[in-house]
Amino acid sequence: MPEFPRVYAHRGASSLAPENTMAAFVKAMEVGARRFEFDVDIMGDGTLLVIHDQTLDRTTNGSGPYYDLGFSDLRRLDAGAWFSPAYRFERIPELADVVEFLNRYPQMGANLEIKPCRGGRDLRDRLVGSVAVAVDALEDPSRLLVSSFDHDALTRFHAARPAVDLGWLMDRDGRPGPDWRSGASELGCRAVHPDDTGLTEAGVAEMTAAGFEVNVWTVDDPDRARELAGWGVAGVFTNRPQDFPASALAR
Repeated sequence: MPEFPRVYAHRGASSLAPENTMAAFVKAMEVGARRFEFDVDIMGDGTLLVIHDQTLDRTTNGSGPYYDLGFSDLRRLDAGAWFSPAYRFERIPELADVVEFLNRYPQMGANLEIKPCRGGRDLRDRLVGSVAVAVDALEDPSRLLVSSFDHDALTRFHAARPAVDLGWLMDRDGRPGPDWRSGASELGCRAVHPDDTGLTEAGVAEMTAAGFEVNVWTVDDPDRARELAGWGVAGVFTNRPQDFPASALAR
């Protein structure tokens, strides 16, 4: 059994560069990570943008939701100055930018998280369909894992691209949601992604016994990651890939 799980740089190397930007993905690669996680949602005109929140406030110089905005608005946003003046003028990437990056650096793998779209059913359906088309441009789709908290969206994506591996994102304890075991099994997910908060060795054993790879979010302490590896966890999402040994980053 490996000493450490494989490492996904969460939203890129998000402690070293502004999250969900090309700078963060490049920085993840520079510190030795071979996998990163990123989030995708959709704007009103169909532009697929890489962002975590449903509003622009936290990670850009914009404000409010983006579901009524489009590409021309996206180009005017600064997604780096909030993090550091060194990243002033860093842009929000489009999904196509990340696909191009993955094709340029075939040693890199990624977890694409489809965000729960708050722009209405039609826009959510367009999000799923557009992501399916976008990933067709990947030269090596085996290096991609697609996950979501919106399990209906994940089901729709699977129907469109059944060959792409899936990760079932599990809600935090106490949140309502479908049973992970039946849902992930019926969808044929390769992996389940639980929150580290409250996670137990027995819980991991239950997930692995059900036949799933377990990838845990969000683990910034290498000692905790080592413990999770001993429990059978396959991967962790971390904001601090630079703190992990090269052997873990290269897995």
